[in-house]
Amino acid sequence: MDLLVALLAGSVAGLALAAPLGAIGMLLLQEGITRGLGRGLPAAAAVATVDVAYCTVAVAAGALAAPIVNGWSPWPQLLGGVAVVALGVHGLLQGLRAKPSAGERPAGRSGTSRQRYLLVLGLTAINPATLVYFAAILTGLAEFTASGSTAAAFIVGVGLASFGWQALLVALGAGLRRRTGASFRRWTAIVGNGLIVAFGVALIIQAL
Repeated sequence: MDLLVALLAGSVAGLALAAPLGAIGMLLLQEGITRGLGRGLPAAAAVATVDVAYCTVAVAAGALAAPIVNGWSPWPQLLGGVAVVALGVHGLLQGLRAKPSAGERPAGRSGTSRQRYLLVLGLTAINPATLVYFAAILTGLAEFTASGSTAAAFIVGVGLASFGWQALLVALGAGLRRRTGASFRRWTAIVGNGLIVAFGVALIIQAL
């Protein structure tokens, strides 16, 4: 019973972290629209990998992790903002340059699945907010980290919830890919990447 409770608690924690639709969430929607479900899932797996890794670090290090990472401020957030802006500008330029005809199937986002996985992994990992989040909530959930088995169940719950949510975002994007025309996908890419740029600028301003 303790393992089940820890698993459910981890799932709730992972979902609470993943649900807010920020820059990474917009990126996952774009992955689904431009690459489809199968080729977009590696990006979802990358985000879940970071969530699990940071949760594991937080469980192992406890509340000591958050002050250490906060001591690096503002560089992690500043670098993360620059990376997000660069990604958004690249996608925005691609969207502006693309001029598919009405019957033309747009090309998928460049890069292999492994390359996309590593890219999204890096963009997600460069922002330490996830680590701080887990370090903060685990200070009040000590009962789930008291033993190795419950801690492992908590981490598994986080991973399952995170991947499930990120995969849902990719699937929603893939659904739009099948049900809309090339022109709509082009404008979605422009708007989505424009929001990513704006989010990156906001991160930089907040860091400064």
